[in-house]
Amino acid sequence: MRNSRLAIFIAFIMAFAICADTGIASAKSLDSIQKDIEKKQQELKEGKNKEKSLSSKVTELEGLIIDLEGQISSSETELKQLKKDLKEAQAKVDKQNEELGGRLRNMYKNGNVGFLDVLMNSSSFSEFLTNIDLVEKIYASDKDVLEDLQDAHDQIAKKKKKVEKLQAQLKSSKATAEEQRAEIQAQKSKIAKDNKETAKMIDDLEAEAQAEAAKLAAKSESGEISNSNTSTYTGGKLLWPTPGFTTITSSYGWRMCPFHGREFHGGIDIAANGGSTIVASAAGKVISSGYNGGFGYSIQIDHGGGLVTMYNHCSSLLVSTGAKVSRGQAIGKVGSTGSSTGNHLDYRVFKNGSTANPMSYLK
Repeated sequence: MRNSRLAIFIAFIMAFAICADTGIASAKSLDSIQKDIEKKQQELKEGKNKEKSLSSKVTELEGLIIDLEGQISSSETELKQLKKDLKEAQAKVDKQNEELGGRLRNMYKNGNVGFLDVLMNSSSFSEFLTNIDLVEKIYASDKDVLEDLQDAHDQIAKKKKKVEKLQAQLKSSKATAEEQRAEIQAQKSKIAKDNKETAKMIDDLEAEAQAEAAKLAAKSESGEISNSNTSTYTGGKLLWPTPGFTTITSSYGWRMCPFHGREFHGGIDIAANGGSTIVASAAGKVISSGYNGGFGYSIQIDHGGGLVTMYNHCSSLLVSTGAKVSRGQAIGKVGSTGSSTGNHLDYRVFKNGSTANPMSYLK
């Protein structure tokens, strides 16, 4: 639907691009609107791509967070079991240590008393030696069991420490991933909002283009639009339009406008005192002289060969539509009518219906 509307607007632009009276400003306005639409469409396309890319990153991070949560859960289960194993191992070590200590205390209490008991309970020296050897073996066996238990205890403690470290790393990674997700989600929300605003701008621009196209069609049917390509321009370099005032406050090209935001400025703004004289840049025919919307009081002069000059925001007009003017003739006074923030001349040059940089034509 939108493409079909754009096709209609483009058709209007092509149909009236050669016009050079007030219709020139409309044709250029329509052309500028169309360029703005195309620019905004490109911005919207890029914005949608960014939004899609960020959505993929959010989904990827959400998957990572779920995976980390699973690993954290597994580590918590493992850690819980390790704590239980460690407690049991410690209990075994303590018990074995207590039993061994008890036996040693009974066997070797007060040093050699235990040996005396063994001797007295032995029927012979040979049996005594055998009993002594048995005691040593029991002690050695208890020591081995105790060392094994201690090794098991140490291994469990070591693994528990490793799992706790891993768990801390997993939780840190999860926190980082969640921060990244929140940041990207915020970026995505902002871009989505910008895309929505850009889409609305496109709709507004298309409505504006449709209105301009309707105005242009009405002027064409009433015969207001004249063709500026009926002769050849032979006037050479254009004369500076504001004698004594040469300061340019806004150049030709993109700028930030206090009324419309970022826009393409189709001319140059020349600072000048209110009421100072505006002169024709070259000889020609006045094809428009009157109030022209945001341009305020405005004059357009056809110089032939598709070249038209335009003088905007005038405080007063000294020539009428249809009048022939000579180079340097006073045609109006500087003012601040229309969409203006102060006294100045908005000076524009059209070549075959399209704006051109005035500095390329001025003397």
